[in-house]
Amino acid sequence: MGAHQIMTRPVFTILPDATIFEAANLIEEWHISGLPVVDAAGKLVSVSSRKAISCAAAKSAPNASAAA
Repeated sequence: MGAHQIMTRPVFTILPDATIFEAANLIEEWHISGLPVVDAAGKLVSVSSRKAISCAAAKSAPNASAAA
């Protein structure tokens, strides 16, 4: 089995300056497991997984109990 047989098309990517919340929303909206991070020229910079993005979003989210 080749990778092309299990990959999602089109390939969704994000730019390095995208926020964690933008990445998390894209992953949730399209039910994908990760996002390639590409520069303005489309060159691969990194790959972010669903788990890494979810953890970072949870750490960055405002603490609701702090507002009370």
